[in-house]
Amino acid sequence: MESITKDQIKVIHTLKSKLKLSDDHYEALLSKYEVASSKELTKQQASFLIVELLEMNRKQKIKRVRSESSKCTKSQLDWIADLWVKLSGGKDFESLRWFIKKTTGTLFLYPEKMSHKEATKVINALRGWEAKAKSEDKKALASE
Repeated sequence: MESITKDQIKVIHTLKSKLKLSDDHYEALLSKYEVASSKELTKQQASFLIVELLEMNRKQKIKRVRSESSKCTKSQLDWIADLWVKLSGGKDFESLRWFIKKTTGTLFLYPEKMSHKEATKVINALRGWEAKAKSEDKKALASE
């Protein structure tokens, strides 16, 4: 049996880092081949492990893309509504829609149509507004 190559070891360790595998998870993967270290793998076993790690990487990327494009949650919409009521000084729903457009670049007829990522942007903008308002309140109290 041929020994693992230096290039294969580099690929395995690069993928391990990219996937942010814990030592326990990595050791569990190696235990399938009844080895404690990647250096103990044969060339063929290393090839199989690389294919497995590449598949894990592919699935992780798909999961990340799906989470970025998925619809916003009810919890996010509740956060947006609560912060808007608290910060807007009584402005109406139409004003909220335009705030969302300014933040996301898209005018939504219904905020429920925002993606998870867009809703997160709106929440972060509202939190920034909230922090700025608190800072201004503190300055006003200090100057009195």
